[in-house]
Amino acid sequence: MANFTYMGSKKLLAPQIADLVADMADGPFLDLFSGIAAVGSQISTQRPIWCNDVQNFSTLLTSQKFCAARAFKTANELVESAKIPYAVNQTRLEEKFGETLAHERRALASGSAEGTREVITIMSQVDKQISALRRQQVHCLLTGSHGATYFGVRQAIELDSIRYAADHLLSRGKVTAEEHGWMVLALCQTLSTVSNSTGHFAQYLSPSDANIRRVLRKRRMNCWSVWSAALRESQPIGNVVWRRGNRIFKSDAIRLLQSLSERVGQPAVIYADPPYTSDQYSRYYHVLENAVLYDYPEVSGKGQYRPDRFTSGFSLKAGVDAAFKELISAAAKLPAVFILSYPTNGLLKNSTKRVLELLADQFAHVEAPLVIPHLHSTMGGSKGAQKHAVDENIFVAYQDPVARWRGKAAATLATQRTQPILKVEDIAA
Repeated sequence: MANFTYMGSKKLLAPQIADLVADMADGPFLDLFSGIAAVGSQISTQRPIWCNDVQNFSTLLTSQKFCAARAFKTANELVESAKIPYAVNQTRLEEKFGETLAHERRALASGSAEGTREVITIMSQVDKQISALRRQQVHCLLTGSHGATYFGVRQAIELDSIRYAADHLLSRGKVTAEEHGWMVLALCQTLSTVSNSTGHFAQYLSPSDANIRRVLRKRRMNCWSVWSAALRESQPIGNVVWRRGNRIFKSDAIRLLQSLSERVGQPAVIYADPPYTSDQYSRYYHVLENAVLYDYPEVSGKGQYRPDRFTSGFSLKAGVDAAFKELISAAAKLPAVFILSYPTNGLLKNSTKRVLELLADQFAHVEAPLVIPHLHSTMGGSKGAQKHAVDENIFVAYQDPVARWRGKAAATLATQRTQPILKVEDIAA
């Protein structure tokens, strides 16, 4: 599986979190804010993995990675099968946008920032052409919404044509739903690789004399080649038997915990890594959502955002404390060990003290937080440093010590290693 970059990913912390989980009682590990599942991938086949996220992109990635019904061995055949339908859609789009493509080629050849900006202006006025193409059942979402901005016009045509090929093969029974999922996931990888942005999709880079070399380097990438390579690298984790025990959810994290309290099957470990800034994650990955849903949304703003972007209470200054209260309260009603990862500089005010207060109010046992120096990336943010040194607190809380420690000597070991509920004043001092 090719790698994705992701805001707030715990890829660097994943080995330490996995080591912590390894000491806990057997049973499913639930990642409440899974994203690209960095922690679940690190834990891997040690125990069943349950993933949850509100984004369709994350749901697709974790479904393929953790729940595929079989090994993926048909990538080469899929690439060959996709060539003809890909060319059909590509040809129809090239016929419609021939003049614009010629303008783009001239701008790329000359290295002109002004010429590249002119293509953006041209593509902002193509609503009628896109409507006509849709009536003709030509795939054109990325061309119409993001052509000349996040992607070159030629690239957007290639991306739409890859999605057309995947959908065409699925509709004719030439590929399975699972194979189609791999094709779309590789398309998402391609979007991330060729995108004219700073590592996410909050906004595209407006071509200028200062950045034109970077813009041109991205624009010259061939999407078919990138997609083919990504597809051939794709593989699920573990074996079929282990993957059958994994589960994928698409839900608000708090609502999911509340629903799990009423179910027979429950996780042994719950890991929560909620958003920690005022930035809503949905503004960073809406283009991937478009590629997965392929539903032609009415986009708006320079970021060309979807109208249905999810808003998290953890990213609202007025709502973050209430969100933490609800999350911890819901987790405390389950018999699982609860692990919470949150930085000292997060949106929650006095987060170390406040989180310990909330945990102590709901759980019988709260351990001293594990403090890990960490770098938070701005993912190419234009203001200030691109990485910030922070302390990441890993909180662990539970009701029953037997759930905290693995093995027959769990109760004895818990007595030796579990600290009493910590007084917040001691931590604050």
